[in-house]
Amino acid sequence: QFSLGFNYTLPMLVIYQTEVFHDGNIRMQLMREDIPVSKRLRMAFMVNTDKEYMAGFKYIVGKNMGFTTHYDSDMGIGFGVNINY
Repeated sequence: QFSLGFNYTLPMLVIYQTEVFHDGNIRMQLMREDIPVSKRLRMAFMVNTDKEYMAGFKYIVGKNMGFTTHYDSDMGIGFGVNINY
């Protein structure tokens, strides 16, 4: 599938994305990751015109490790371990 699009960073670091696919379908999306909720808790969200959405949290345990969870409208709920190196 071929697409052409652009990203634009809005205030509060929200990323706006528009994409046109080869079949003429147009998708617009708003997304932000790493929203600080507290010193160790981060939040993320995404919503688009395909009626998809996502919301998630990451808890930072230490410098190199964290726990994540998110809900996606297509895939459901997910959990994981985040390792930074």
